[in-house]
Amino acid sequence: MSPFRVPAFRLLFTARAISYLGTYLAPIAVAFAILDLHGSATQVGLSFAAWTLAQVAMLVLGGVIGDRLPRRTVMVASDLASFAVRCAMGLLLVGGHATVWELIVLQACGGAAVAFYSPASYGLVREVVSEDLLQEANSLLAIARYAAFPLGAAVGGSIVATVGSGAALLLDAATYGASALLLSRIHVRSLARSGVSFLRELRDGWSAFVEHTWVWVLTVWISLYFLFTYAPFFVLGPYVADQTLGGAGSWAFVVTGEGVGALLGGLAGLRLRPRRPMVSTGLLFTVTACQNVILALHPATLPLALAAVGAGFAFSLGSVVWDTTLQKTVAPDTLARVASYSWMGAMVFLPAGYALAGPIAMAVGIREYLLFAACWIVASTLFVVRLRAVRDMTLEDRAEPVPAPAQ
Repeated sequence: MSPFRVPAFRLLFTARAISYLGTYLAPIAVAFAILDLHGSATQVGLSFAAWTLAQVAMLVLGGVIGDRLPRRTVMVASDLASFAVRCAMGLLLVGGHATVWELIVLQACGGAAVAFYSPASYGLVREVVSEDLLQEANSLLAIARYAAFPLGAAVGGSIVATVGSGAALLLDAATYGASALLLSRIHVRSLARSGVSFLRELRDGWSAFVEHTWVWVLTVWISLYFLFTYAPFFVLGPYVADQTLGGAGSWAFVVTGEGVGALLGGLAGLRLRPRRPMVSTGLLFTVTACQNVILALHPATLPLALAAVGAGFAFSLGSVVWDTTLQKTVAPDTLARVASYSWMGAMVFLPAGYALAGPIAMAVGIREYLLFAACWIVASTLFVVRLRAVRDMTLEDRAEPVPAPAQ
């Protein structure tokens, strides 16, 4: 049976696919909106940092809310808040009244709004499909996400170039509104339960997070991956491309390769069921070292793009396996909180990675830093997958069965 035969999943899939389209057009619109207001590259960076930091700061609260209230309701409210934020940004720009700092503040509001969406979505997927369909459902959602990447970027760039950033952000607002409308039509019995107090639920969520050793170990590992390996590649890559690969066109080809690989990873997730999911996820990430090595030693567009395909494949398939394993092994009433702690932990160093990659590379050398990044992910992965909690983790160690979803 396919998840698409479940009406609730069809609505969820469509809502996510539409929302992802807006997600990938918005950064282009925000960046050029700030530049059109005579803002600097630093202010563009601040706008993205404001989004990320606000999201990280609110994730734990989002996890508690996602376990206290119906997940569908939380996601609808998050979409409506994002709709309001993007409408405000778009109308300010269209009306000619926007300032750079208003856009940065609104970016922070947008990041805070989406922090409530992600933890609740983990729980909702588990509620709308049966356990044996979870990985296929997660793979389909990954396919929707990565298929939207080139389309969203192309649409965003075209609208910004022909109509303006304000119109692009109003379209982004419309995608959030459409997502909220579709989610509101989902009828499913919620597994979320309200506890005795917010602080008690916060503590219980943390206890559930650290109870699963493989979860917190791999969360720490992935956070350092973002800091040491992921951020340097995407910060230094455009610089190297500008100096030796022919500029933005070459780098766009590399990034497109990453997107193609991610789409293929989502497709692979429909079939592949690793016996030791966390070992497989860890080993997949060693593939990402190739793009750092090529960028450091022999920067050429085609081999770099092929390495990016492999990295995108590894990241996407690894994410599908991770999401499915988390949903199957964490108790339903703590799933949103555990997911929020994991998301927060994974993302906490990413802003620092973006900010520090340039200064560190200037101090030690671009080639040396990229080679360190590649060596780190390989060495750390080989260490982590040998830990008993990671090595012995199988889907036989799972939470209590989930009631059959509403059809």
